[in-house]
Amino acid sequence: MKEQVQHYELTLLISGSIAEDQHPTILSQVKGLLEENGGRITGSEELGRKKLAYAIKQLRHGFYFVYEFDLSPRSLKSVEKNLKLNNNILRFLTVKKHFKTAEEISREERIKASKIKEQLQRQKETMAEKPKARADKPKVSLEDLDKKLDELLDKDII
Repeated sequence: MKEQVQHYELTLLISGSIAEDQHPTILSQVKGLLEENGGRITGSEELGRKKLAYAIKQLRHGFYFVYEFDLSPRSLKSVEKNLKLNNNILRFLTVKKHFKTAEEISREERIKASKIKEQLQRQKETMAEKPKARADKPKVSLEDLDKKLDELLDKDII
């Protein structure tokens, strides 16, 4: 019986104290680990250096990398075990990723577009109401303002 292959996303956090020229060797180790366990990498992305929300091993910055791959769940346990043993990787997170069909993607885009249209319509309505509210207030002339200012300055407030 052949085990069903799943699609996963792996996010790695490499220590900020490691020089950037050493990243390719660490990443090639991770790629090799995935391929040794029967994985097929479908995508990768470098997210760059980011500030951490809290210190990990007295470090405040780290480098983020994301891999998408296909692998059997049984082999995933072995991969995660080896990632835990790698001292260069501060943290990692593996999640099962859902493939979106073209139909789902188009539906999400239509929903986004309708929400944007609604927001624009609300903005137009509020912009149209604001000038009316200003027109209702009586305007004060500069002479009246000067008289009120002189009255306030003439009074002994202290």
